[in-house]
Amino acid sequence: MNSLYIDQDWELKLIDNVADSIRRSNWLDGDPTLFSDQKIAILQLSYEYSGLFAQVLAHRLSLSGEPMSIEPVNIPYKNEFEIQIHPDKLDPYHKLIVLDSGCLSGNNFTKVKKRLIDYGYSSNNIIFVCLACSSESIFKPDHCPLLFDGTKAMIHFWWECKTTKFD
Repeated sequence: MNSLYIDQDWELKLIDNVADSIRRSNWLDGDPTLFSDQKIAILQLSYEYSGLFAQVLAHRLSLSGEPMSIEPVNIPYKNEFEIQIHPDKLDPYHKLIVLDSGCLSGNNFTKVKKRLIDYGYSSNNIIFVCLACSSESIFKPDHCPLLFDGTKAMIHFWWECKTTKFD
């Protein structure tokens, strides 16, 4: 299988693309007293992998000059444990940006969406974003600038690799 290597410069350009796409969608618009930065949060999946993405996006999408709040969610490896989302952490927020650097199978986004809908969030108040998504994913994020052929390539980000050479 080939490797699709995303270096730091490319990652930052992809993040800017996601931010621009969200702004153009007008999803952030609304009554400023209802939908301020304090009422919109980023739900960061796989926080050990998506930290840079979440931090930069929180600043890029700020409506008040203060970065948006970020709520991390620990995502298990396959069958390790159930995804835990603590509702009390989400109560202050009316809208959520659910974020992960990559979407390979789509299972994490699918499970998180079900949990959030079951908790009472409207699907109109949740968007799903990633930087790269496999064509094999069962879930299609709302904003994702890079779609890759998951049957032929696997993404690798600069921060998870000691080398840029792959066999």
